[in-house]
Order: sequence, then structure tokens, then C-alpha cells
Amino acid sequence: MSIALKTVFLLIHVVIINSIYINSTECGRTKMCLFRPLGCDPNLDCTIGVALSIIGPNQMKVQMVAATIVPPVQQQYVAIAFSHDTYMGNDSVSECVISNMGEFVGYEPEVYLSYNKGKSNDRVFLNDDEHAELFTELAGQVVDSRLVCEFNQQIMPQIDNKNGLVWNLNSPFFLMAATGSAQPDEVNVHELNRESHSFPIISTEKFNPVVFANNFSHPTGFVPKINTNRVEKRVLRPTVPSKSATSLLPLLTFALTLLVVPV
Repeated sequence: MSIALKTVFLLIHVVIINSIYINSTECGRTKMCLFRPLGCDPNLDCTIGVALSIIGPNQMKVQMVAATIVPPVQQQYVAIAFSHDTYMGNDSVSECVISNMGEFVGYEPEVYLSYNKGKSNDRVFLNDDEHAELFTELAGQVVDSRLVCEFNQQIMPQIDNKNGLVWNLNSPFFLMAATGSAQPDEVNVHELNRESHSFPIISTEKFNPVVFANNFSHPTGFVPKINTNRVEKRVLRPTVPSKSATSLLPLLTFALTLLVVPV
């Protein structure tokens, strides 16, 4: 075999190995899936879709796909939301953003945790340690006019819950998926035309990820792990009065008696 043919073979081999494949045959049995249009192939022609599977103790694999925006944008996201109802608002969101979109350019995937507050979306600050604890095995690609992203996420986060913005996902939720353009610090509004194939997709029933993982043991509940090096950590209030404050009590008592003495 010539050197040129060997090189081509190796390149093809690398592409196949690195390609993200979404297996939809287990949907409804060992996976929770949402795809549009109905009956589409997530590796070929779905305009938007997500697939969730449990791969280990407290570990959920999230795979997402969306048709690339035309004309191409510098950043595009595809996101999954966990919601108590079928309406946007008060939802926990895991979003994958791929930068430098477009033909003949590279791409770099990033994953963020965010929160839908009403009809707006705000990212939840995670320091490097918290991010590495919550998300692992991130991969993304743009192939055949499709944005594909996958990562592993803890079902019951073992980090600080950020005043309730980091959710324990061991509970029934409706699933939502959306895509759109993004900016360095936030995502832009998704498609608003309900007739569009890129309009957000919503499950018709609730799913509990752990139900799909009877072969794995999981933490018994949400166990936040406070990182004392968090940038946003506030100084705790003292539980006992300081000595300096105690020494002022006699002086304050004397001053109060002067106020009530009749002139």
C-alpha cells in the first residue's frame, strides 16, 4: 500500500473514531429521546433532538443534535431543559455551544449550566472545580450541516446548589430542546416560529433519568459539596458576639439611663 493511500486510510479511520454517533434504537427502553421531525435519523436528518442515557453511577450521557443555522453564525447552541411543566420558565438548562461555525473553519465545544428565569436565560457561575465535577467527556462537531454535541452530567450534583439553581435531576421532568445563535456570555433567543423545524421541542410526558438505570447505584439524595475557595463565597456572620461588642454594653446602658432621666 502506498504512503498516500495509508495516509487517506488513517484520516478516514480517525474521522470515524471521533465521530459522534447517536443510537436511537434504545429510545423508550434505556434512553429518553426527543427528535424532530418524527421518525428522523439523528445521525442524518433531524433538525433538532436530544437523547439521554445512564452510563454509570450518578452519570448521565447527554447527546444533542441540531441543524446548523443558515447563513452560518460564529456561535450556535443546542440545549436541553429540565422543566416541571411544558412552558419555558423555572427550568434547569444544560447548553452546548460550538464556536467558529462555518465551512473551512474549526470548532470548539463548550458546555454551560444555565437557568430559565421566565422567558430569559442566565448562566449559572461554576468555578473550574465545580464545572469539572458536574460535566465530563465533552465532545462536539459540525458535520453535514448538523451540530452534534455530547457530554456526561451528574444526575445528583455533588456541588453547591447555588441557591437552588443547580438541580437534583433524580425526579420526573419534562424535557425541552432548543437551538439558536449564541454570544460569548449568553445564548440568544431560539426560533419563535412554531411552524419551523427548529422551533423548540417538548416532551409530552415526564421522565425520571434514574428510572432508566436500575443496574446502577446512585447517591441517596442531593449532597452539596461546598468549595471553600469559591469566588462568590461570603463571609459568615459570627455566631457569638465579639469581646469588643460586649465591652461596650456598660457604656450603652449608662447612655440610655441619661436619656430617661427627667430634666
